[in-house]
Amino acid sequence: MSAGFGEADEEGKVREENLARLARVHGIRLLGPNVSGTFNLHASFNASGSPAHYLVPTNLAAICQGGYAFYDLLAAGGSRKMGVGWFVHTGNECDLGVTDFLELLGEEEEVQGILMYLETIRDPRRFLDVARRVSERKPIIVFKAGTTSAGARAALSHTGALAGRPEIYRGALAQAGIILCPAMELLIPLGHFLVERPPMKGDRVAIMTMGGSWGVSLVDELEGKGLMVPELSPKLQGRLRELGMPRRASTKNPVDIGAAGISYHLSLENVVQMAREILESEEVDALIFHGLGRPGMAKDQASDRARGIFLSLEVRLMREIQALEKEIQKPVVIGCCLSPWESQAVWDLNQEGIRTYQRLSDIAWNLVLARQREKFLSRLLR
Repeated sequence: MSAGFGEADEEGKVREENLARLARVHGIRLLGPNVSGTFNLHASFNASGSPAHYLVPTNLAAICQGGYAFYDLLAAGGSRKMGVGWFVHTGNECDLGVTDFLELLGEEEEVQGILMYLETIRDPRRFLDVARRVSERKPIIVFKAGTTSAGARAALSHTGALAGRPEIYRGALAQAGIILCPAMELLIPLGHFLVERPPMKGDRVAIMTMGGSWGVSLVDELEGKGLMVPELSPKLQGRLRELGMPRRASTKNPVDIGAAGISYHLSLENVVQMAREILESEEVDALIFHGLGRPGMAKDQASDRARGIFLSLEVRLMREIQALEKEIQKPVVIGCCLSPWESQAVWDLNQEGIRTYQRLSDIAWNLVLARQREKFLSRLLR
């Protein structure tokens, strides 16, 4: 681990300059210093600080000026079958920098999306030129750190980076078609969302929920970020009533299937058909299905036959609703406040590669930024 160079003190800066000079004299390209490694899982190569059992060889790549925090994100994503197939930690960038690897991975056909953790951009003009070209073919998702005065000070001591004014970064990156990630923890899930989901062709979102409070909170998250949760038409609401929604349960949007009572008033088949009717209508552009996934793991349920039956029903229902996404080509998001370690149903779905989302804000951001990406691509076609 090559720390203690330009990010540390004046003596470290001299060592770094001497190292770069030595590499240039001998025609060697240099990654770092102050880096923890790199990997290409598709070439069975791992020279990083991340244990292999956390790594999932996906079609995403990551270019980061910091390393260990991203290893934490990889560990968190591994159990959800999320991760990156390529990773480069650029550190102090005394020779090769983020722009070099953005250009390289942008030309790699197997890479479908690029994640970046940036504290600074040392060659902004070239970076933006490369980013414009790459973002026309694949999404670039950037989390920009060091946006406050204290954060900028931390960036300087972390990688020797001069962080710069956040409003200038935001404007320049957006013009290049880059997606700005609102939270570091969202980098990998957002990357998967943008490369795996159908395009978000409009702003309208439908919600089916097991709890009215979740529905109200989701509406606030979505509309607060610029999307719309429109009231469904009388015709569509009437069709939902025909499929078993009782008068006490709202069909306006959010659609409160919890108040209707799955297995009492609504069969599994009818809930799936309701989701189909909503998605096939011309009234919405995406669907959120939220609230299934009971707490407890299989070892806690072995002696409870009724719980086991409901577990099977939950998994089947969420699986069949998620399958509508591919069939109808509109985003379908499965939400549950429990993690894979707290709910057997959520664990089972994630092991199948079906993404679930815990935080309402993450659900909203994924849809908002998917819509932003689609608008950018649409402008290119004009």
